[in-house]
Amino acid sequence: MTSGTFDKNGQIDTGRGVIVCCFGKKHSGKSILALVLFMAYPRDKVVIDIAGDDGPIGPDIIEIRGTVDDIPRTWPEHLRVDDKPMTLRYVPDPGSPTFLEDIDAVIALAMSHGHCAVLIHEIGVAAPAGRTQPHMRRLLMHNRHAKVTAFFCGPRPMTIDPLVLAQADLVYIFELRNPADRRRIAETIGWDPAEFDALVLELVKHGYLRFDANEEKPEDDEPDYRLVAWPPLPEDIVMRVKAYAQGTPEPRPSTRVNAR
Repeated sequence: MTSGTFDKNGQIDTGRGVIVCCFGKKHSGKSILALVLFMAYPRDKVVIDIAGDDGPIGPDIIEIRGTVDDIPRTWPEHLRVDDKPMTLRYVPDPGSPTFLEDIDAVIALAMSHGHCAVLIHEIGVAAPAGRTQPHMRRLLMHNRHAKVTAFFCGPRPMTIDPLVLAQADLVYIFELRNPADRRRIAETIGWDPAEFDALVLELVKHGYLRFDANEEKPEDDEPDYRLVAWPPLPEDIVMRVKAYAQGTPEPRPSTRVNAR
């Protein structure tokens, strides 16, 4: 049976576009988890690598270069090999005068293609509050219509467009030191801030909470699976993901590590 955002096999349901957010301080584990989910996505993918070293990187990754005027308007099907899923990677130039427009052009490419996934390292840079670009706004509001799944990482929910968190189907919360960040998430997902605060502060190193907005609210004394605490990812999965990010191909890990 299906459960919340997950299908009967315990995988994120790629038949519909979902938004996944991973928040936490540097080195808390958020980027590793986002890469686990990104690796497991079975269709075409594109990563917007703000820092330029988060990956995935490697010979099978197709690099997109240039600014808004250079980025292709349609998916580069001529580069597809043997009908296999493609992974595109774009590293924006932070010195570009059209920096946000450059990123938005890649979002437009994904949205026009449809049935694909987008991974954005540093969503606070790509969708800053008050400066969200048109195609990013369209992704946040209408991703499900294009069947585009988005994986967003960031250290702080306070600095991003409010729609990023408000539209999220899954929210993964790692160590967050700023009380305002914890309160922002709690209030947005409809959780008691004091209870949420305590749950975050109780997390072990690299442990995390997962909020599934598509889980039903329990009745009476039934368990509440909307917000669940999880232990750190197994070390073997972490090592495989790190290898994948730096260009060593590995089999896709299952997202069942995140499904009940």
